[in-house]
Amino acid sequence: MNRKLDSLDYQMNVIKDFIDEFYNKTVFKNGKTYGMDLSPSFIKALFAFTDPGADYPIGALGDNARVKRSTITDMVDRLERDGVAERVRDGADRRVVRVRLTPRGKKIRQQFSRLRRTEFQGIFSKLKTEETRKLIYHLDQAYRILKKIN
Repeated sequence: MNRKLDSLDYQMNVIKDFIDEFYNKTVFKNGKTYGMDLSPSFIKALFAFTDPGADYPIGALGDNARVKRSTITDMVDRLERDGVAERVRDGADRRVVRVRLTPRGKKIRQQFSRLRRTEFQGIFSKLKTEETRKLIYHLDQAYRILKKIN
């Protein structure tokens, strides 16, 4: 195999370049962030609310975002500070705290989803159908490989 491909530094750069380019093509448009802080952790926390109208215990949000409980707690603190989410007491058990998106949070999530969809349509429109299929197939394969790694 090619020595360059076997080099860890080269492999790390390929992954970094892919992530950077993917993020720029799907989140940013012309270097602008649509007036929102669209850091990866913000997006991950926002989409941990798989149903934007539901209330979630912190643990469920952590599972949805695939992060540790302490990490999701920090993420929720930030969403709450930004007025995007709020903590509420569970009606059945006041010791249980749940989290829900505020109207502002739902709006940002919806706007971002719409913009992201438009960006993906733009990307895929520049590719041939077979190129799109190959890209999705290989990304799915890469995802499956990464999931196997402990």
